[in-house]
Amino acid sequence: MSINYITKHEGQFEKRLMQGSLTAILETPKVNWLGAKSFELPTISVTGYKAHTRSKGYNSGTVSSDKNVYTLGFDRDVEFFVDTADVDETNQELSAANISNTFISEHATPEVDAYRFSKIATTAINGSHFKQEDSITPENIYGILKAAILPMRKYGASNLVMYVSSEVMDALERAKDFTRAIATTSPQGIDTRVTSLDGVQLIEVWDDARFKTQFDFTTGFVKAGGGKDINFLIVAKTAIIAKAKFNSIYLFAPGQHTEGDGYLYQNRLYHDLFVLKSQEDGVYVSHKSA
Repeated sequence: MSINYITKHEGQFEKRLMQGSLTAILETPKVNWLGAKSFELPTISVTGYKAHTRSKGYNSGTVSSDKNVYTLGFDRDVEFFVDTADVDETNQELSAANISNTFISEHATPEVDAYRFSKIATTAINGSHFKQEDSITPENIYGILKAAILPMRKYGASNLVMYVSSEVMDALERAKDFTRAIATTSPQGIDTRVTSLDGVQLIEVWDDARFKTQFDFTTGFVKAGGGKDINFLIVAKTAIIAKAKFNSIYLFAPGQHTEGDGYLYQNRLYHDLFVLKSQEDGVYVSHKSA
């Protein structure tokens, strides 16, 4: 009898997925699941203060609570045959975990990041919150980043995160617009990466393959024909609803399937990212012309 390891170890594979993810900081932590692919989040709005008068008691205001339902639209799966010699017959559960961990780190996590980056970038471009910039240098990068952050400071610096390419990070490290002190934190070497700018957290996207405006997700993910390299993304975390959920992970033993003399591994993942309509100006992208 096959076992759905997601049911048996609920939440563990999602944690593994987020451990290597550059966009884990955007993940919505707790949601009320309505089924396999849908969840709801409450939104509360209240009216503001009114002028107090001595002839009257407190002014009445209104409170409204809406429950918004989100459906994960990106439905992905994979199946592959595992030779009997590669599976520990005395501990199939451990084998399922090992196979899943390898697949998650090498394929699932990078794809989730790629999808999220591209969807944020596309939303920003559609909302005219973007700029095409091919010349990034140590001489201009500081001013470019400062100008991009300025209109988004209304969300609060602590609520913003900026994803930057390695090229942008390298230019910022060598910029002459500010002074810095370099301290050795370990005997192994010196780390010169800039981790924040005016209170905005900076995260370097060291895997350039994930950092494009458009992807072809036919098999895995590759840069689409119309895709462009991203210089940097600025995201207001309050503007994002992001969730990933494994629906099933199976490891069928020989005799439980008809694919051959070995084990059959199956993995299905739902995930998606939404930019709130009311905060579409909370995302910004700088990209190259190609």
